[in-house]
Amino acid sequence: MGDLRLSKGLIAGIIAVVAVLIVVMMVVLAYNDMVSKDQGVENAWGNIEARYQRRIELIPSLSSAMNLSIEFQANLLTNITEARTRWLGSLGNVPAQLNATETLDRNLAILVATYENYPQLDLSVIQYFVAELSSTQGMIDAARIFYNDAVREYNTAIRSFPNVLFAGAFGFNEAVYYSQGM
Repeated sequence: MGDLRLSKGLIAGIIAVVAVLIVVMMVVLAYNDMVSKDQGVENAWGNIEARYQRRIELIPSLSSAMNLSIEFQANLLTNITEARTRWLGSLGNVPAQLNATETLDRNLAILVATYENYPQLDLSVIQYFVAELSSTQGMIDAARIFYNDAVREYNTAIRSFPNVLFAGAFGFNEAVYYSQGM
């Protein structure tokens, strides 16, 4: 009879160890999944940053090619430099970076409107830069869609059971969607 109790105790111990191992494996797999999705969001945001950087670098060349008045160029480049400084100073802070892009967008609109008001400018050079800016904006839009998809997957992962039980404890917080006007 003593051997039977020992056997039942041993079996109960084995079951407990297996249950703990299963729970630990579930936590590890869930953690790794959340890390993977978090990295997907970071990668997607990096793509957006690269496209915005390209656009920031095109604007001074366009302004110079337009040969606009020195005062207008200085004001425009000051605004662009401030937007770029705010952008670079807020790396890792997605909402702040998106806010900095609004200044850039306003200056682009001013630049394009100015281009339309100066018919004497070398149109082929200007059209090239405007086409490059337009192409870059298309790349930003595509990257934004990819980013929002990555954010949706990540946010869904950290809010789904069982991840929701320990996502916060591991430092996984909800990511911010990229929407116009942030």
